[in-house]
Amino acid sequence: MCLSQLLLQSLGDRWGRAVTLGDIAHLRAQRGELDAALALHQEALATCEALGHPEGKANSLWSIAQIEIQQGKHQEGFQHLAESYAIYLKLGRLDGICVVGLDLGRLLCAAGQREKGLDILARSRDGFRKLGRQRQAEAAEKLIQSLSAPKP
Repeated sequence: MCLSQLLLQSLGDRWGRAVTLGDIAHLRAQRGELDAALALHQEALATCEALGHPEGKANSLWSIAQIEIQQGKHQEGFQHLAESYAIYLKLGRLDGICVVGLDLGRLLCAAGQREKGLDILARSRDGFRKLGRQRQAEAAEKLIQSLSAPKP
């Protein structure tokens, strides 16, 4: 086997491990094992960073943020969401922009940054439409309307 094949095999094994860690972490989070899930996502993040895989990094950051928010660590969750969103913007990955944007926009609105949050949510809604994901676009629109309504 030549050097390039060995290198690709090694990277594939590391990437495969990162993906598997993320999958296991999602399962553990669903069972309420948030600390264990967080540790697995952090390990997957470190692997993605070592491999220089920005999409994997963005996905890991988003997953970490979701757990942190569930744990009430809103500032850490916000930072990870913002970094994930910025990576997806840089990559031009509309699917990532839309999905992460829903969480980021909602969190910004909850933190009193309603205008900025609504702008991000509108970008998600419009992106879902562009991707042909009408159900998700409609859900984003309902969220925008609920967050835009005057508070009693």
